Amino acid sequence: GYLTTINTKAENTFLTSEFSGTYGNAIWIGANDIAEEGTWLWDNGTTSGDDNLTDTICNAPSGNCQPSNATWADNSTRKWNSGEPNNSGNEDCANITNSNGFWNDLSCTRTLYGVIEFE
Repeated sequence: GYLTTINTKAENTFLTSEFSGTYGNAIWIGANDIAEEGTWLWDNGTTSGDDNLTDTICNAPSGNCQPSNATWADNSTRKWNSGEPNNSGNEDCANITNSNGFWNDLSCTRTLYGVIEFE
């Protein structure tokens, strides 16, 4: 298994309602920019917008995803908290930060629950 890949707003909403708050204020999801700062990809190997297999992880005018203005496919709302990801203190792993369902970047060494999916 691997940390979850969030493909749709509906999946993000489900994960947020099912796990956020129950397991603390944040839960790990499978997006990271460990290999190259500002280049976000999923733990399962797919990349942002990978042949329409996944939704866009990050979209920023600067090209480096700081901050992201990525929205869901229906353009209804942004994915990341305002100003995120910001790499404040070497933050390379993404999480759903609280009950609002927005994402945040944190240091990968932080202790949080994660959502694992299997193929």
